[in-house]
Amino acid sequence: MVGVWPLKNGERRIIMNKYLLKNGLLNFKAVFIVLALTLVYFSGNAYAYKKIQALPYFKNKTMKVVIQITQDSPARWKLALGNAAKVVQIMSAHGINYKVDVVAYGPGLKVFMKKYDKKFYPLLQSLSTYGVNLVACHMTMLAMHVHEKQLFPFVNVVYPGAVAYIIKKEMQGYAYIKP
Repeated sequence: MVGVWPLKNGERRIIMNKYLLKNGLLNFKAVFIVLALTLVYFSGNAYAYKKIQALPYFKNKTMKVVIQITQDSPARWKLALGNAAKVVQIMSAHGINYKVDVVAYGPGLKVFMKKYDKKFYPLLQSLSTYGVNLVACHMTMLAMHVHEKQLFPFVNVVYPGAVAYIIKKEMQGYAYIKP
C-alpha cells in the first residue's frame, strides 16, 4: 500500500507497505516507468490552460463581483483595487457587461479616506468613472468616528453596514472576492 501523509512542516512523505516490497509486487524499475509515463502525460497537458475560456459564459450575461477590503494594508488595497481594475479592463475589452462593488469596512475603510494614503486616489477615481461602486461601511464609520466629508467624494456609504450589504449582493448572484 502506498500513502502520502502530510507532515507538520508541509512536507509529504510516501509510505510504502513493507508487504509490497517483500513480495516483489513493487520494484523500483516499475515505479520509475510509471513516474516517467506520468510525467510525459502531464507535460503534454502543460499548455492546456490556454484552451480554457471563461469569458464566453458572460457574453449575454452581466459579470457581477463584490470585492471586500478589510485590512489596513496598502498592499492589500493595491491587490483588491487591481482585481477591480482587471475586471473592468477585461470585460470592457470583450464587450461584456459588468457590475463591480468594492466594499471597505473595518481598518480597510482607510483606503477611502482623504487623510490616508492618497496614492490610490487616481485609481479609485478612475474605477468610479468606469462604474465601479465604491462602498464604505456606516457602522465602521461610526466606530472610527469618521464623517462622510472625510471620504473621497465618489465613495458611497451603506447603511446599516457592509456585512449585510455583501450578503445581499451574494444573494443577488455576485461573486465574492476577498484578496
